[in-house]
Amino acid sequence: MPNEALDRRSGRPLRVLVVEDSAFFRGQLRRLLQEDGDIEVVGEAGDGREAIAAARRLRPDLVTMDIEMPVLDGIAAVREVMQIAPTRILMLSALTRHGADATFAALEAGALDFVPKQSLQGEGAAASARALRERVRELACDRASALAIDEAAPPLRQARHFAERPLLVIGASTGGPALIAELLADCAAHLPCAVLVVMHMPAGFTGYFAERVARHCALPVVEACDGDALLPGRVWIAPGGKQTTLRRGARLELEVRDGEEADLYRPCIDLTLASAAKLCGSRTLAVVATGMGSDGAAGSRALREAGGLVWAQDRASSVVFGMPAAVINAGLAHEVVSAAELGRRLRHGR
Repeated sequence: MPNEALDRRSGRPLRVLVVEDSAFFRGQLRRLLQEDGDIEVVGEAGDGREAIAAARRLRPDLVTMDIEMPVLDGIAAVREVMQIAPTRILMLSALTRHGADATFAALEAGALDFVPKQSLQGEGAAASARALRERVRELACDRASALAIDEAAPPLRQARHFAERPLLVIGASTGGPALIAELLADCAAHLPCAVLVVMHMPAGFTGYFAERVARHCALPVVEACDGDALLPGRVWIAPGGKQTTLRRGARLELEVRDGEEADLYRPCIDLTLASAAKLCGSRTLAVVATGMGSDGAAGSRALREAGGLVWAQDRASSVVFGMPAAVINAGLAHEVVSAAELGRRLRHGR
């Protein structure tokens, strides 16, 4: 993987600016990021004002940004960096309510993704550090160059109204929180289907995210709980760190369980879509949106074979095109739609 990152940049390391008020943690991040030799920390900053000046001067491929800092906090720094020296920004967040709210505010200001700071310390830190380097590579490199994309084919058929598909599953990863918040804020109050959102998000963040989105959504929005009955006109956010699937009880309901150690994603979009294909089949509409990797492709195949409908987000409006591209390249998308078009359909309830 390190060689791949170097090849994408014609042999030079990826240039990262580290912004963190703790000198000790800055040093730790520098060491972790540079361990494989394909990432170079080209600068450090101890507060938001220094970060803005360094981003303007150094023009890094990516900035890792702390939230709680003196002089100027991370949210304000993200907003200003995106105005004067736009670049990809990865937030380092605390696993607290305040930290989660601040993280989502930073994503709305223009940051692309976040990593819990606690994951880089203590037990499991080595695996988290490897995941951090991989996240940096994916975000910093040309996000469209890793895949051969085929978006030229016309839609296989027109999308049907939500009323004909009483279950809507939206899968997303990197870039997902800002997209989902925007889509749900515009969602029609009369939307006639149940909505299940499955995003790659750490445990402890999804509950806060649901609360934040609920403030601006015309529909009730909650973090999914085991046994919740899927009812039209409601939104569930799949909990981070767990797997969410469907089961038949007295009615169609959600099954929320602990994930397996071997699970790459918790929650996993493929698992959710596979269960929807089995229990709902043609009554399900899946939207595979922005994100790294290919989670959602196998589930989309199962859903399509069961008669379900699959939409994929287009490249232009995706923060990272990996997940939608995997669906599109496999010929599984009935339609390729922009974020704006998704918003329009949800706004009109069709």
